[in-house]
Amino acid sequence: MAAQAALASQPNGGGESSGVDKMRELLFGNQMQDYDKRFSILEERFQLRLRDLEAESSRSLASLESTMKKQLESVAGQFREEKDLRSDADKELERSLRDHTQALEKRLAQVSDQLARNERDFTDRLGHEIQGLREEMRRRQDDSRATIERMFAELSNVKTDRNLLAGLFVEIAKCLNQDVSPKGATGDRG
Repeated sequence: MAAQAALASQPNGGGESSGVDKMRELLFGNQMQDYDKRFSILEERFQLRLRDLEAESSRSLASLESTMKKQLESVAGQFREEKDLRSDADKELERSLRDHTQALEKRLAQVSDQLARNERDFTDRLGHEIQGLREEMRRRQDDSRATIERMFAELSNVKTDRNLLAGLFVEIAKCLNQDVSPKGATGDRG
């Protein structure tokens, strides 16, 4: 029918074209009407199917959009939650690091104080040891000096004893000489 309407709406270009059209109508008219009906039915089916596809596409797009929104919201929520967790973890790590730093500084201060005490103790002990060694050296020096002086005194005594002994011998000799002289000697000896 649509084909017939199209043919009818065309202006006739002359007697020939209208004659051809009439012949065509006589020969193919029933078939053309049958084709027109079929095309109309197909067109209606196509339109229905197209509307169904549009509706289905619209529903699918709406469903996809809804799903995407939910997934995006879920991802955004997970991102926020992970961000909060990381922020909390960073704060905890920072607090832990600060605590460890303070503990380390405290321990270093204790070690420094201990080293200072040990240094003072070592210096004091070393001073006492040095003082003790000086006193020991002075005592030994005094002992050595006393021993040397005693040895010199003994040597002097020995010399003195020798001199005394020599003097004694001289006196004995004189005495002996005097004893011997009066008996047999005529001259003075003395």
